[in-house]
Amino acid sequence: MKEFLKGLWHSFPVQLVFLHFRKYQVLLVFWFIIGSAINGSFMNTFGADALFLAPEYLGNVNAVSSAITGIAMGIFIMSWQITTFVLHSKHFKFLATTSKPFLKYCINNSIFPILFLLFYCYKAVHFDKVRELMSLGEILVLIAGFLVGFILLVAISFSWFFGAERTMMRSMHPIMNEPHKYIGHFGIAGNHHHEKGLIHVEWFYNTRLKLKKPRNIAHYSQEFVETIFRRHHFAAVMAIILAFLFLALVGMFQDVDVFKLPAAAGILILFSILMAGAASLVYWLKSWSIPAAVLIIFLVDAMFRYEWIDTRNKAYGLNYDAADTRPAYQRDSIMALCDVKQMEADKLAMIRVLDRWKARQDSAKPVMYILNFSGGGTRSATFTLNVLQQLDSMMKGKLMQKTFMMTGASGGMLGATYYRELYRQRMNGKNLNPADLAHVERISRDLLNPLFSSMVTRDVFAPAQRFKVGNYSYVKDRAYAFEEQLNENTGGLLDIQISFF
Repeated sequence: MKEFLKGLWHSFPVQLVFLHFRKYQVLLVFWFIIGSAINGSFMNTFGADALFLAPEYLGNVNAVSSAITGIAMGIFIMSWQITTFVLHSKHFKFLATTSKPFLKYCINNSIFPILFLLFYCYKAVHFDKVRELMSLGEILVLIAGFLVGFILLVAISFSWFFGAERTMMRSMHPIMNEPHKYIGHFGIAGNHHHEKGLIHVEWFYNTRLKLKKPRNIAHYSQEFVETIFRRHHFAAVMAIILAFLFLALVGMFQDVDVFKLPAAAGILILFSILMAGAASLVYWLKSWSIPAAVLIIFLVDAMFRYEWIDTRNKAYGLNYDAADTRPAYQRDSIMALCDVKQMEADKLAMIRVLDRWKARQDSAKPVMYILNFSGGGTRSATFTLNVLQQLDSMMKGKLMQKTFMMTGASGGMLGATYYRELYRQRMNGKNLNPADLAHVERISRDLLNPLFSSMVTRDVFAPAQRFKVGNYSYVKDRAYAFEEQLNENTGGLLDIQISFF
């Protein structure tokens, strides 16, 4: 038993688990954030768990949406494998003497990914059964779609690395087969001093999942081992660059429905690139990585402060270019609006509004309705619209006539605004029925996926796209994506500028 436990402790998979906790723990933060979102512990009020466990694509939760999320999960896991392989390779140099070293590393470094995938599938089955009320068959289709997408991505990734390894071996074959070229390339005898790594490995799994002892590398030169790893690192970096270009491409075509990925997929790909970026900073700059990170933070802060990068959401139709003409949001400027003359004018204006409301009533002392709505995203918007329909039905269609003001926040105001516009257009002669339950279905359609998808693709990687409203142009950001999707969901009913009123 003692020998077994000792062998287990010094096995490559177990040693890698502890290595991740000893070095570059920041990479584990990405796992923690995604795991917390899936578990419902992080951003639960925004529906983050639903984005991962019931992903939508083109308005549907189906095998295709799950497969896309599976592909993104594969990108995230492979990015982690690549990143840690690049950062930790000096601690397991024996892999450089084997064929397909990256594949062997991934096999032995699979404890985290396997546990995470099992956790995801468990949460997905529970969520789809309890929250989405899906049948067992529907749940199995989603899980199958996810696994097919994941396996497809992993297969493509290893095909890429196998091809890169074949190319690398073809280029090194002439050098390795001719002693004088080998000596000229790696030195007369090579440097055979190998720095001891942080882990001690006695067993590892090979590509056939059989236990093998690591090869002694004392007779291999340091230059040879490092060359092998450098070439694999280059292939790894190219894979990350391709993922970056893919996300930028998706951002450029966000106006096309096909490119509106499930939000979970966008978040996973974004985290993959951030993980690889952080690792690249450490790998290339080594001890200078922290000063470089601090410098980057200061540069980004300066870009925001001087508006070289401007991520503020804009009210379309207003001029944000002339900074010197913007209102000063200060106490003195606000107090200047509160003089006696201004307050009297506001008072008379409000009395006229009240008189117009009273003129529409059918009694001398009517009851004034003031409606207040709470926020809560799509759920609140759907609940609000349904309640307004029921109240109006109970009041025989006179709810809006007796209402003086509607106020509230977030999703609740979306549902209230939609109902109010339905009522207004019907009063103007349009053939609309505000009580139609089809309106509830429209306001309940997905908004989060386009919003998050735009945020992680267009906002970050393709912020150069612009559109015009009147004489002013604006960036197509997440606010633009939100408004476009809302207009699509409501049939363009809310696509009206304030100046129209």
